[in-house]
Amino acid sequence: MSEQDYWSPARTRWCLAAVLLIAAAARIHGLAFGLPALYDPDEPLFVLNAVKLVHDRTLNPGWFGHPGTTTLYALAVVDMIVFGVGLLTGAWVDGASFGRAIYGNAALIWLPNRGFILLCGLLCVWLTYRVGRRLFGPGTGLIAALLLALDPLHVKYSQIIRTDVQATVFILLSVLAAIDIVRRGARSSYVIAGIWLGLAVATKWPSGLAVITIAGGCLTRIADHPDERRVQFGRLVLAGIVGLAALIAASPFLVLDYPAVIRDLTAEGRPYHLGATGHGFARNAGWYLTTCLWPALGPIGLVLAIGGMVIAARHNRFFAVALVPFIGVYFVVISSQALIWDRWSVPLLPFLSLAAGVAAVTVYRAIRRRAGRIAPLAAGAAAVLVAAPLVATTVARANERVHDTRRASTAWIRAHVPPGRRVLAEYLALDLLNRGWKMQFPVGDGGCVDVDANVNAHIDYAKIDRWRGKRPIIDLGTMNPATLPACLADYAVLVDYDRYLAEEDRFRYVQEIDNYRRLIASGSVVATIAPEAGVRGGPVVRIVRLAGAPR
Repeated sequence: MSEQDYWSPARTRWCLAAVLLIAAAARIHGLAFGLPALYDPDEPLFVLNAVKLVHDRTLNPGWFGHPGTTTLYALAVVDMIVFGVGLLTGAWVDGASFGRAIYGNAALIWLPNRGFILLCGLLCVWLTYRVGRRLFGPGTGLIAALLLALDPLHVKYSQIIRTDVQATVFILLSVLAAIDIVRRGARSSYVIAGIWLGLAVATKWPSGLAVITIAGGCLTRIADHPDERRVQFGRLVLAGIVGLAALIAASPFLVLDYPAVIRDLTAEGRPYHLGATGHGFARNAGWYLTTCLWPALGPIGLVLAIGGMVIAARHNRFFAVALVPFIGVYFVVISSQALIWDRWSVPLLPFLSLAAGVAAVTVYRAIRRRAGRIAPLAAGAAAVLVAAPLVATTVARANERVHDTRRASTAWIRAHVPPGRRVLAEYLALDLLNRGWKMQFPVGDGGCVDVDANVNAHIDYAKIDRWRGKRPIIDLGTMNPATLPACLADYAVLVDYDRYLAEEDRFRYVQEIDNYRRLIASGSVVATIAPEAGVRGGPVVRIVRLAGAPR
């Protein structure tokens, strides 16, 4: 039976459905991690800014760091849907009661917002299949989609409210449009490619590198049809113009509020960040390969991906002219930055999965020619070898997210600290609110603020941003030292102290560590909760009983 006969439309649909179900199951498990506490420092930025859009009835996000506009608009639509459903069911009667509800229970708005990002993750899996099918056939597309479905890094960021996964959706759509340019060369194909490119940039600035795939599609078309050279180059310029127009249409306040754009881009260009400071191009590139891509694809998967890029480039001109340059340039760009973040490698994952799929199909064909009937058994064994590390890592990472050290610290507080005591926490420990403790949170120039009072007042991110100033993060270390004596807490839950100790030599000033040492010197560490691979994730947490705290 030929491969074309084997992959009948019905069989392909069933296999694709199974892959999407696997992807959904992997991403739904642990989706509510942390809630109602908030562990990711950037999620509140997106959620509260989206709520502000709805509350203030404005289209100006007021923040353009990623720029993230499409994400904020999408989250605002999700918020309006949640509000409408609540009105219909009687959960709330107006905007004011809706506001009280979401500030009282963050999960009401966080889960639907995470659900939107999850849907973007599933779209990535489906679009990866479509790219693979159009370039190499359904078998390759399904393998690539399955690898992405099980990818622990992609699963992680499909559960966090950020721009990375949504940007990857638009990049994949740009690639599909570029493939259509190769096949048709039509003006409409360039227009569609430009629209997706503009939306990609409106989501995350580096996504503009997707223009490489569109240019690659144009060059591939010209190589196949040299007589169309002038027409195709003219249409490529049209795609650029459409892309710019789509960017402005999707995020008009990039122009209308350009001072905020300059402010936020300047802030994003900081040279160092706790836990994410780079070490130069070579070491950054090694970090991405070993810390991000190796666990994301598994050892065999990464080898297949590297080999698959060579094979695919030899057999498919578009892959060689468009996708290999995109992968290479994107990897060089992120490795050249002053900071390193595992999430920056997310847009690479679909294409590396595709390359691994190409290599897997090539290996299978070689086995089938030599092994005949036992080829399916050999292929099944190989699939287990590739998939097993991904499944194990995905399950382990999910367990770590669900059983975070900060969750364990909450359990410790509940078990050992009597209600009525004042607790200073370096993360938004909303799971301790309204439980009898008086919660405090360090906010830069604002000192230690009363969490209960600010939640009841429906604090918005603009106020937090003013407190934050130009600080890359908000914690006890970056707090104004003059305000430290005003933090009249009985207990402090520290999550960043050990991170500073690990990078003590990288910080220009010692104020950060001095803040911690002064606080710890005024009391004693009564509990240390450390992460454990495969069991519990998060930072090392130190719980300090401060001087004068009742025992």
